[in-house]
Parts: sequence; C-alpha cells; structure tokens
Amino acid sequence: FVRRHRGILITVLTLAPAIPAGAAEADTEIIVEDELVIETDGGEMGGDGVLLIEEETSDGTMQAEVARSRVDIGIDQARAEYGHFTRSDSESDNALYGMLSGSAKWQPNGSWELQLAARVDGYDEDGKNSFSDINADYGDSYISYRNDDLKLTFGTQTVVWGRLDELPLSDRVSTADLTRFVLDDLEDRRRSNPAIRAEAFFGSGKLDLVWLYDFRGAELPDKDSVWYPVNQETGRIIGFDPDDIPAAGVKNAHISDDASSGDGGFGARYTRTHSFADIGVTVAHTRQSTPYYRAAGSGRIEAIYPRSWAYGADAAIDAAGATWRVELLYSSDNPVTRRDLGYTTSEALAWGGGVEFHPGDGDTRVNLQLIGMNLIDAPSTVIDRKEIYSLNGEIETPFDRDRWRAKIGFYAGLNDKDIYLNPEIAFLGWEPHELYLALHYFEGDDNTFGGFHEDHSSINLGWRADF
Repeated sequence: FVRRHRGILITVLTLAPAIPAGAAEADTEIIVEDELVIETDGGEMGGDGVLLIEEETSDGTMQAEVARSRVDIGIDQARAEYGHFTRSDSESDNALYGMLSGSAKWQPNGSWELQLAARVDGYDEDGKNSFSDINADYGDSYISYRNDDLKLTFGTQTVVWGRLDELPLSDRVSTADLTRFVLDDLEDRRRSNPAIRAEAFFGSGKLDLVWLYDFRGAELPDKDSVWYPVNQETGRIIGFDPDDIPAAGVKNAHISDDASSGDGGFGARYTRTHSFADIGVTVAHTRQSTPYYRAAGSGRIEAIYPRSWAYGADAAIDAAGATWRVELLYSSDNPVTRRDLGYTTSEALAWGGGVEFHPGDGDTRVNLQLIGMNLIDAPSTVIDRKEIYSLNGEIETPFDRDRWRAKIGFYAGLNDKDIYLNPEIAFLGWEPHELYLALHYFEGDDNTFGGFHEDHSSINLGWRADF
C-alpha cells in the first residue's frame, strides 16, 4: 500500500502470505501528524511487515528510512474473575482466578527477533476440597530469523493448526491448558511448548514444519479442583460411564499424571490460497498433550500420552455471503479401554463442517459447526464412546455503539445428551479493559463431558484486559 501525505511517501510491505478465508485478521493504522493516512488489513497471525517512510528532499529525490523496532517491555494480559457454583452438589462453592502475563521483545533489525515471556496464574476454590495455588510459567520465549521466503523460530511457542473454530481437528502440535476446562476461549486454552519451527513461503502458499523437541503435557488443574479430569469425591473419570468403572477403585486410587520425558514428535502443514478456496493439508506424528487415564495395576491410575499418526485436509470457501469451512482427519493409535479395564488403541476418523455469516450484513455474527468422531474397527468390548456427533457454535452481537457485546456459545451432543451453554454480556467501552458477566451451564449423560461436570455450572463475574 502506498500513499503520499505532505511530501511523505508511506509504503507498507507485507511479508506474510495472504489471509486465508476465516483466519483471524488484525488492523494496521498509520497516523501522520494526528491524521489518519492509511488503514489496512493485517496479515496472517504471526506475520510481520516492514514500514518504509520516504521523505521528499529539496531536490525532489526520495530519502527512505526503515522504521525499526526497539526493545519493547510491558504487560500483555491481565485478568481477574470470581465464580459461584450454582449446584448444591458441587465440591466447591466459589472460585477465584487471576492471571498476569508480560513480555520483553528486542528486534535489532528486520530479520532477527528475540522475545522472553512469562505468566503467573492464581487459583482458589473453597468447599469440600478447598485449595489455593499460584503458578509461574514461561510464555512464548524464542529467537527467530526471517527473510522474504523463510522464517525460523527456536524456543517455546504456541502453534495452533486447524480450520474449525474452538475445536480444530488438525490441532496436533499445541499444548492444552485444562486448568479451567472450557471456560476460556481457544487461544486462552493453549500453553507455550518447546519447539523448533520453520515456515517457508511460496507465493500464496506456506509450508509449516514443527518439531516438538521436548514434550510438554497439558497444563492440568489442581487435583482438588472441580476441573480435574478424575473426581475422587464421586469416583468418576471424565468420559467414562461410572457403571463401567467401579467408583470405589477410583476414590481410593493413587493417580499419576506425569508425562514421560522425550520429544513430542513432529508435524507438517501446507496451506495455500486459491481463487476458489483456501486449503490446508496436515501430516503429524505427535504425542497428544491431553492425558488419557488408564488402570495401571491394583490401586493405581496413570495418565498416558501415546503417539499417533494424523493425516488431515481442510478448506475454507467464501460463497453466498458466508464463510464455509470443512475439515477431515484420520488418526492412528487412539487410546481406548476394554471392559476388563485393559488398555488398547484404535484408529479414528474425525470430520467437521461449519458456516459463519452476518445475517442481513449486519453486525451480528453467527457461527455454526457440525462435528463427528468415529472409532474404526474398535473392539466390541471397548467402553469408550465409539461415535460422537455434536453441534456447536457462537452467536454474538454488539450494541450501544459497540460499547456492549452480548453472545452465547453452545455445544450440544446429538447422539448422547451432552450440553454446554455459555451466555455472556460484556462492557467494552473502557478500552483496553473489558467487564463481563457469564454463565457456564453443564448437563448430560454420565459418559459425556457435560454429565461429568453437571454439578459444576457457575455464574462468573470478571475483568480482562489486553494491552
């Protein structure tokens, strides 16, 4: 983009590829002498740009100056939230949560970048199993180099692949944050993990290679938290019918969720923007960060993180005033449990499709998705769910000159009763601060996520800010 303003020529060179349909976008504003000169759509998340400012000299020639980043240190995010559990059978009555994250970035020139980031999370729940905990963790801390065609990054990173919102099927190299289950958006349910990443750009295409040189399992809540995947108060393990696993054995078991050391595997993803669609292909051989709990002898339950091959394809198409997304993924070696509590694995096929649109071309946004998962040739004695079909999505609308936002997110199981509802109203008129009131409602059959957390519905009041 080029524009002349008062003898100054401003040129923005975007080094990232074009934005795929449905990908997150960022706005860039360039202001000269308090006047808006240019406003553009940013590139793909994580893309970089170079700003050239050329000033006309007295002899009519142009003198170019490249704007270079300096050391940047500051707070990135802050959050505080109070939650009250509405069910009398909940193991906790109230919950407090706070988070603060910050980073220091140094970019000596347009090719090199060094970043150090950290975060602190605080949790408190009162009730039958009261606990308080404060955890410090690293964020995206890396050194990276890039030129016109290649970007190399070494260090801890957050990489999320996939096409569908909130439940991307090709998300095979990220580390999940399960400390608050699904109370947060997808970007807040992922933690940084050690990786070496190479991104190669070919015109409108991009090849993304990631090696997880040091495996990091999911960040888990405290064992006394209502969000821990094993509830020893009730003797239940998430995803299993309590009739299939004796409650007494779970209540008295020693639980180990430590992940074994070693690398986490590797993945490759190719994306390309065509005139008719944005497409993506994924191949990965990784250890899933989300733990699977299995019986490990008398009085012991352990979490495992098995390796699995995954082959996926996805696409996004803009048509009929909407964005349509589809995703398909085959995976090997998915962990399952037989009725005798023996452990084995099974192949699986996951698929999904969705549409996002603005009714009447207004400000209201509607996103709907249909997702399915089928185990392939699983033993008849498996007690895991062999088929899962669900509808999920989000509807949001701003009002009062964009000072307020109302939205509702939902997940509904189609073959088993599994319900999650999340209505929220937020005040946005105090940028960058946001005040919100939200409800998290769970209900479902015993072998579903909604059924496991049925007693953990809550109403939450909070503040968050992105600086």
